[in-house]
Amino acid sequence: MANVQDLKAQKAAKTLRLLTIVLLIVGIVTLAACVYDMASGSSLLKLFDAKTAEETVTIEDATNHGGQTVAYVMLIAASVLLILGAFSYLLKGKYRTFQGACIAAIIFSLFPLIFFAVNIGAHLFALIYALIALAIIVLAIFAMKSRWQVYIKEMTGEVKKLTWLSAKELVKATAVVLVFVLAFSLLIYLLDLAFYTPVGLVLNDGSTPVPTETAPEESALPAETPAATDAPATDANNE
Repeated sequence: MANVQDLKAQKAAKTLRLLTIVLLIVGIVTLAACVYDMASGSSLLKLFDAKTAEETVTIEDATNHGGQTVAYVMLIAASVLLILGAFSYLLKGKYRTFQGACIAAIIFSLFPLIFFAVNIGAHLFALIYALIALAIIVLAIFAMKSRWQVYIKEMTGEVKKLTWLSAKELVKATAVVLVFVLAFSLLIYLLDLAFYTPVGLVLNDGSTPVPTETAPEESALPAETPAATDAPATDANNE
């Protein structure tokens, strides 16, 4: 029995080590690709730069450009965390540090995954980086498989220790909560009525504003002048 458990433990350790190496390679490739794309301008950012030279950039375009930059930066952060966590486990055996790095990498990869998945039709790089972010999340989850198993086992054990209310106790507790909520709502309503009139009088100085009629504005157009009529010409008969 002990030999079987030892074999399972050795197999799990080998699998974890292999996943760690794969995560290390993915982190290095992601870091190199993001840094190269942002430095060379051959990535999604190039589309924005080309548009600024051709036509007016809208607020939506500027927002997309900012989102692309944030997505690149978050992918770089996730890849750096994976590299550091993988080295800490492979060289020093610090599994806790590796787990923390994987959790942080998953969090940092969520926004790039969503952003690049939404913009897949815009550029080929969007599809590539969406797949990279998805790979980081999936591999990190599988790398922490043993930790998830322990967490689920502990959680189910704690749930079994709970003492559930009976139907009668549940109805009684629900009724108490409803009565408390209704009473508190009624109290707030009465306080609102009590303070509404005095506060309104203080703010309005005891008087209500009377609307004043304003005289209609005169037209700014110049008044029309009657057209000048030519005086009738008189024929002078010089005989």
